[in-house]
Formats: sequence, structure tokens, C-alpha cells
Amino acid sequence: MSKKRRRRSIGSLILGIIEFILAIVILALLAGAAAYFFCPLKSVDVEGTDLYTNEEIINYIIDDKYSHNTVYAFIKNKIFPKGDAEFIESFDVSIKGPNKLLITCNEKPILGYILTEDGKYIYFDFDGDITEISETFVDRGYMQVDGVSLDEPKIGKKLPIGDDEMGYLTSLIKILQKNSLMPNAVSYDEKGHITIKYETYSISLGNSYLLEEKIDRMMKILPQIEGLYGTLHLENYSSQNTDIVFEKETAQE
Repeated sequence: MSKKRRRRSIGSLILGIIEFILAIVILALLAGAAAYFFCPLKSVDVEGTDLYTNEEIINYIIDDKYSHNTVYAFIKNKIFPKGDAEFIESFDVSIKGPNKLLITCNEKPILGYILTEDGKYIYFDFDGDITEISETFVDRGYMQVDGVSLDEPKIGKKLPIGDDEMGYLTSLIKILQKNSLMPNAVSYDEKGHITIKYETYSISLGNSYLLEEKIDRMMKILPQIEGLYGTLHLENYSSQNTDIVFEKETAQE
């Protein structure tokens, strides 16, 4: 191939690339113009949380004048997603029509919480990881855990509870939730033994040995101690020792 033909081939290739780029630019401009004129945002639905009002979520996501365009708001939240709201792990923004968006709120998983001396609530998940630290109390029946000391708690940090104790706590809460028996609080002692607390009485469960059997016995006894003050002792329950003691105390105590 001669040098002249080679130059023509290179020139044709460059010209083709320029034409391709120009075509892409023109198509992008046409698409942008069409989105601007035909996709003004008129309706936004919100789902996935009741911790915020729909208006609060919409104002948080649709946060500039350009976001009042369906396509712009969608693209912006795909490239720069927001996820720093309390109790919300992420937001998914999807297009439901040329003038409509759907914002789906994905809440952080929460198993229970610890109340600190300065009035903050430390929420944690089923793995014992801290998911939120807030001054806001979420009233959803989450179990309060006492007897756990935290030095400089941070989101993502694990609770100072061993894997066995965390497994015990998780199993306990699942069983109590299943039977609609969620207590006001659960407390640990230095040996990792658990006591669950209701309005007027407490139930000492001890360690995780025969947990399901202990809960089964507890359910049969609860109607008899309803309204009484005291502690139901199940910590020593076993197949050999089925004696269960309710240690009464006065309301004043």
C-alpha cells in the first residue's frame, strides 16, 4: 500500500470517528430536549418507611430546581445516590412514567437498642452491628438491652457481646416475637445470663440451655402471675429440675 493511500485510509477513519461522535452528541441533545419538554415531574410516590412523611422524603430527594424533571432526578440519584438519612440505608428512585417517580426507602435492619446515660439510642441488627445512633426513639416494639457497656459507639461497630451470647439473644427475640411476648427490656449479667423484664415482673432465663423449653414453660405460667410483682426463676430449669419459683415482691419494692 502506498503512503498516499495509507494517509487517505487514516483520514477516512478519523472523519468517521468525528461523525460518530457528532451523531452521539446530536442524539444526546435531542434526548435532553425531549426530556426537558415532555418529562416534567408531576407525581412522586414514596414507599418503604413510616418514619418520615412523604413530603420529607420527596424534599430530601428532589432537592434542586433541576430535579423537578423526571429523567434528571432519576439519573442524578443513580449517579449520586443519597443514603445518609437516619434509619434509612438507601433510597431507590425509579421511573413509573414520563411524569412520575417512585422513591423506595430501604430501612436499616434493627433487632434492638441500648439506651445510653446521655439519652441516646444505639440500635443494632441481628449480627450485633450498630446500625444507628440517634436521639430519636422508634416505637416499634424493639427490645431494649441493659447491662451492655459501650465505649465510643460507632455505626458499623459490633456490640461488646460474644458470638454465643449474640446468638442466644437473637434466638430469644425470634421466639418471643413469634409468640407475641416481646418484653420491655432484656438485661445481661457478667456471666452472659439473661433476664427479660415486663411491666410488673421479670423472668430470669439464665443461659441458653433448653431455651425453647424454658419459654414454653414460661408461656404456661404467665397467666398465673399476670399483674403480680416479682421474678419468675427459670435459670435452673432442666429435665431433672422442673421446679419453678416465682419470687414475689410488693409493688412498692
